[in-house]
Amino acid sequence: MKAFLAAAGLLLAAPALAQERDCPVCPELALVPPGSFVIGTPAERVGRDAAYDETPQVIVTMTRPFYVSVHEITVAEFRRYVEATATEPEGGCRVLQGGQWVRERDRGWRDPGFAAAPADDEPVVCVSWDDARAYADWLSRESGHRYRLPSEAEWEYAARGGTSFPRYWGEFDSHEDVTIALACDYANVYDTSAVDVWRFDWPNARCDDRAPGLTAVGRYRPNAFGIHEILGNAREWVADCYTASYLGRPVDGRAWTWQGGCERVVVRGGSWVSRPRAVRAAARDAEEPALRQADLGFRVVREFE
Repeated sequence: MKAFLAAAGLLLAAPALAQERDCPVCPELALVPPGSFVIGTPAERVGRDAAYDETPQVIVTMTRPFYVSVHEITVAEFRRYVEATATEPEGGCRVLQGGQWVRERDRGWRDPGFAAAPADDEPVVCVSWDDARAYADWLSRESGHRYRLPSEAEWEYAARGGTSFPRYWGEFDSHEDVTIALACDYANVYDTSAVDVWRFDWPNARCDDRAPGLTAVGRYRPNAFGIHEILGNAREWVADCYTASYLGRPVDGRAWTWQGGCERVVVRGGSWVSRPRAVRAAARDAEEPALRQADLGFRVVREFE
């Protein structure tokens, strides 16, 4: 990957660690520097990583820095928005029952179906794409700055943390056939502690973080941009409509959207229930915009002004 960038005369950005908060109700922000990277996965690795929608690779250049929330938006942060706007999201959320995702009408962000009520410092889940965008719009009004969901390119660039690795903590670590993985130091994924509770029939990370389900933000090590849990814990909505390939996508980091709206929206990052293969910077998923699910949350971008 580095050779690919070097051949194109491009360099990965230097790490940035500046953090700030715009207003009392605003999330903490990490400054992500401008730079170029290659979005996607090499075609020769498609079969191994089951990444058929991660090609063809495209060089994307961020000409301006931008801010990303250090953590996934938490229950407490989302509650402030609900109370301030008197806007309660619709009920109904898909939760895990007997190893299957089942929609329950009485579940929602306040009660996503876990054994205990969600803690204030856990990522808010059971929120739709529109819920997430409405929260970002509210932050814009409160702060006087432009908040929004990250574009897919911004998200992957931030998730790589200045590296070209599948995961920012190592080039080869956490493949599904490794004996020991570092994943539990950096991400909340389906690991040995989760196997003991859920016993899903897919591979697990070969480590133990003693967190079988969703857990508090900031528990794991950040990447070089100072961003925590951008891989694992909760999957994250981004701004783009889902496409089956990157052919024709914007090369300046903008979101790829359609005037008529999105039938499906891109989701990134993997979650506490994800197998290692799904917890990579380039891994993509797609969901209907109205979906609310107990492993799906979001983080926000604030534009640099």
